[in-house]
Amino acid sequence: MHSEKKNIFFITSTLPMIHGGRTKSLLQRARLLNEKGVDITIISTNYNPEYDEVYSFFRAQKRVMDNTHFENIYDYYKEKYNTGKNELNWKEMLSKYVGDLSKYVRVKRSSKNDRTYFYENGIPRFVIKGLDSGKVEFFALFRDWNFEPFKFFNINKKGFVHRIDTYDVKGFRCLQEFVMDDGNIYLTKSINNKGNIIKISLGFAENVIEFSDEKKLFTHFFNDIFSENDVIVNDARLLDKSLLESQVGKRIFQLHNPHLVDPLDTKSGVKNSFKNILNSNFSKNDSIITLTEKQKLDIIEEVPNLKSNITVIPHSTKPTTIRYKKEKNHFGIICRLHPQKNLKDAIKAFYLFNQEISGYYLDIFGDGESHSELKSLVINLGLEKNVIFHGNVQDVNQVYQKIFALLITSNFEGFPLNALESLSNGTPIITYEVNYGPTDIVDENSGWVADSRSPESLKEKMVIAINNPKNTKEVQKRAEYFSEDNFVSKWLGVIGHD
Repeated sequence: MHSEKKNIFFITSTLPMIHGGRTKSLLQRARLLNEKGVDITIISTNYNPEYDEVYSFFRAQKRVMDNTHFENIYDYYKEKYNTGKNELNWKEMLSKYVGDLSKYVRVKRSSKNDRTYFYENGIPRFVIKGLDSGKVEFFALFRDWNFEPFKFFNINKKGFVHRIDTYDVKGFRCLQEFVMDDGNIYLTKSINNKGNIIKISLGFAENVIEFSDEKKLFTHFFNDIFSENDVIVNDARLLDKSLLESQVGKRIFQLHNPHLVDPLDTKSGVKNSFKNILNSNFSKNDSIITLTEKQKLDIIEEVPNLKSNITVIPHSTKPTTIRYKKEKNHFGIICRLHPQKNLKDAIKAFYLFNQEISGYYLDIFGDGESHSELKSLVINLGLEKNVIFHGNVQDVNQVYQKIFALLITSNFEGFPLNALESLSNGTPIITYEVNYGPTDIVDENSGWVADSRSPESLKEKMVIAINNPKNTKEVQKRAEYFSEDNFVSKWLGVIGHD
């Protein structure tokens, strides 16, 4: 990938197919720059043997255009060390360890977990998961004297072993080996019984390099693929240190979350994960992008000489055509159901509202780890008929347009995309004061900010909202401030694109 021309890379730790705001904003930024003729390569550093499927999905969904390319650290080295030798499918790999399968007695202990066990002289020798269904996920070997498998050979959808996980006698994973399609190993991780990596070996045959941790591996990878002219936009704090240690033309650090130890307290100091970039030794040539003016000011108060390094570029939205009629007695929540979102307060506020004014509903769209806890709260408050959990939704514009107002009660945000999406659909917001975002987005024509972070205060604004509704066109007008044109021109300036 080295060349004299300036390449633009976005780096991130993970690119999940089903994702939240950080990945959504990264893909949206890539697509908007693609439309202006900027080629982008998105780099990921986590392990996912089926990344090709993810990339195809993003293209099919038009999340990115053809001039976005993808690379992953594991796929890169798997290809780099590829010997071009014959491929070895999982059955051939298995027979290298156990010989002829026909000499073993097959046993299916249970139909539930789709595992077939293979015995020799009354002792289990190996197990295959998914043999009957035809979707083989792994095979695993047993030690002679133990009835727990200790070495798992994970199989990808193409039928090749892609990773071998080895467990010690106490059941701790102690070794991970990453496998090429010819059966050779290109990367090994040694792990202690606390689950921490103690050594990484990269390479094949005589060309093995060792690293003491993943961050040093990432630095090596970045120096392999980036040149001194390239511009790198980093969306993950995990990768800051490795990027700072790499030889590149320009580094741009996109902040997605508050930098504060306690997001509700601007005097609480800088979070550890932000300390690599938020310090006075930060290079003059590099940039930090915040999503809000308030976060920029808070950072400058903490580290004054970063003033010239920080640019504010909020997320963007495009005008949305109103196609659906408002259901005036429906408030809405649209987000991941996660403790960070503090949704208990929104439900409690709706409970107080419902005590005062009946005939209203709260629609909750999204899913996540807080789902069952929130459902229990709804039952305890006797709101089962009024609070409806809809799960994830495909046509999100329809949902925004139908609800009367969006409720936001997060403990912290970088810049909530749902607030912007709500405004572009003409739906006002009732929000807590949150670092950072909602209060930078909402003005007097597009929503209400609670006087304090309490369900009582939110409820008061909900009552005011139904008695003094906002005008849909005025709400949409506020979204114009966050137009895609503004966004793109700012980004073209930061990356120095001609």
